[in-house]
Amino acid sequence: MFVVKHKVMFTFNIELHKQNTQHKLDLHVQKGIYYSGVTLFNALPLGIKKVAHNNNKFKHELKKCLLKNSFYSVAEYMDRDAT
Repeated sequence: MFVVKHKVMFTFNIELHKQNTQHKLDLHVQKGIYYSGVTLFNALPLGIKKVAHNNNKFKHELKKCLLKNSFYSVAEYMDRDAT
């Protein structure tokens, strides 16, 4: 939620290069204190990233995904197939 609420602090890949790639909705990864948040955001399913512009809808979709999958650790979340 931090990344979505403060999205002006981050750069999306589409802003760096205008090519229409499959990772255009990912955030540009930079080393620093926000690295983990950006990495977790980029691992979200595409459907959730598409609604990142709307905080309430993003929160609803994220909660639905987390309840459906019941991840027990960050490692388990990162190792799953993005669905």
